Amino acid sequence: MSYRVLARKYRPRTFAEVIGQDHITTALSRAIEKDRLGQAYLLVGPRGVGKTSTARILAKSLNCSSGPTVTPCLECDACKEIELGGNMDVVEIDGASNNGVDDVRAIRERVHFRPLRDPSKVYIIDEVQRLSGPAFDALLKTLEEPPGHVVFLFATTDPHKIPDTITSRCQTFEFRRLREEDVLSKLRQVCKLEKVVVGEDVLAAISCGCRGGLRDAESMLDQLLAVAEGEPTLDDLEMVAGLARPERWLDLFEAVERNEAAHILQCIEAFLARGGTEHELVGQATDFIRDLLHLALLGEDSLGVQPAEERRERMMSLARALGRDRMEALMGMLFTLESRIRQAPLAARALVEWTLLRAARLQELLGVGELMKSLKSTSSVAPTPSSPSSASEPATTPPPESAPEPPPAPSPAAPVAAPAADEENVTLESLLQLASKRQPTLGQVLQSRFLRGELQPNGVELSLGALKERDVLMLEDEATLQFLEKLPGSPGPWKIQIEKPGKLEDPLGDQLRNLFGGREEVP
Repeated sequence: MSYRVLARKYRPRTFAEVIGQDHITTALSRAIEKDRLGQAYLLVGPRGVGKTSTARILAKSLNCSSGPTVTPCLECDACKEIELGGNMDVVEIDGASNNGVDDVRAIRERVHFRPLRDPSKVYIIDEVQRLSGPAFDALLKTLEEPPGHVVFLFATTDPHKIPDTITSRCQTFEFRRLREEDVLSKLRQVCKLEKVVVGEDVLAAISCGCRGGLRDAESMLDQLLAVAEGEPTLDDLEMVAGLARPERWLDLFEAVERNEAAHILQCIEAFLARGGTEHELVGQATDFIRDLLHLALLGEDSLGVQPAEERRERMMSLARALGRDRMEALMGMLFTLESRIRQAPLAARALVEWTLLRAARLQELLGVGELMKSLKSTSSVAPTPSSPSSASEPATTPPPESAPEPPPAPSPAAPVAAPAADEENVTLESLLQLASKRQPTLGQVLQSRFLRGELQPNGVELSLGALKERDVLMLEDEATLQFLEKLPGSPGPWKIQIEKPGKLEDPLGDQLRNLFGGREEVP
């Protein structure tokens, strides 16, 4: 069988052919030019973005007959053998199947021998995070002080699983997910070289569905070309790769917007019947809502969102109908759904249906802005703690100076405002104001939570609303009580009663809990 899959056939052979990783290829090229290559490199990144390919290109650059060079000739024996995996001086090891301490000891014993033919001996260990703990320990000394002719190249998708003692001995390069336009350009090039015709809408769908992994995109295209009769279509891609057509998501979220429960369940059933999984549904639905959100916020300048002409107006209408708040809420619900599916995979379908049916009922909520505005207006009408007398009686103007009268006794509901000119005219209001001037924190607590109070011949009695624990401790402190007792005009000790906290009114929270069937957890 002579056929080679597209991912292998069009694998990058030089640094110039590596796409989307310019920050890495530039750094390695300059290190080669300046003869400042490190002894060990750790290549980190998601699958299919060029880690192993870059490691092989670096090995060719070091061992090419015209090297070390940034542009290996690809014609010498060393370059050809490295590409075929048969070079004796470039050892490529799978960390998943050679992860024992004995495997690493074998490397440590051979590393001191000179290369058989080429200038450098290169060890490429893929999936290095799969090595065992003792294997990493056995590698430490060799990695710290390797012979001058040895270079270690490690590739991994999970850098957090590698011990810090290994990472600190390597130069780390982080590979990025490829942009959709870079993947699309590469797929166009592959189709041109393969002399096949694939529609732009199909290539764009593959570029989006591969999630930044070029190998996944090429494998998807390879499978599509093998299955399709004639020119591949979106229907073929949907059948092969489980990537739903954009019209499917328009149908689904138009049903969500109109709260059509039956249509929502039918759309979910159709997606799963075509071979898609619940996890794929959540991922693709999130991408679609993200595109809608970009259209709503940026319009024609939306980033990376270029719907076909026949779908543009429909997507714009849906984006306007949903609105920014509902789309952001939808994305949040989908993110939560993804984590719930991981926790309960056997109930994945029920979770998907439940979440989308709940999402359709978001329109039943009152406008959050108006609700908050009404709550604010309600709170502004309530009596403020700094002027408790306004709750019980209207404000009165002070009597004229020509007819002075003794100040009225404070009502039991609140202290009556009166000037504190001397100790004979002292009132509870004046004492609270004086306490605020001398100790602002204490005064703020007393006035903000004031319920009622009264001056007694031998002291002061206060009743305050529920307080935080730190405020309670402050009021119960002996120094605070002595400070209040020694205020000018204070008739004696202060007796402060604090009400126990009760359940606070939360209209918005109650409505959300009723709508989504939630419950409040009290610690």
